[in-house]
Amino acid sequence: MKRKFEDNIEIITLDGRVDQEVSEELEGVLKDCLAKKRMNICIDMMNVKHVCSSALGVLVAVKRMIKDNEGDIKLVIVNENLLRLFETTMLDKVFEIFESQRECLSTFD
Repeated sequence: MKRKFEDNIEIITLDGRVDQEVSEELEGVLKDCLAKKRMNICIDMMNVKHVCSSALGVLVAVKRMIKDNEGDIKLVIVNENLLRLFETTMLDKVFEIFESQRECLSTFD
């Protein structure tokens, strides 16, 4: 997991499999963003092949907290299986999903 902060946007890049261990690390990073008042978050999942259910739960829970603080979490997903997972779980209605990091970043005010 990589993270950087630029133009008032926290960019978190995930790779490979987002399992229970990565999910816990992601939750810590997102809570750190909240603590630092970094409310615009782009999570780049272009190279992610699998996401466990606990990671989905973390994303939804933190999105609620961030929305309450006038921010948002937006996702970058290109993997067809991952997109299908988000559609099946209806999370494509909860999160804005983009095909590139540049496209995602351009949508933050």
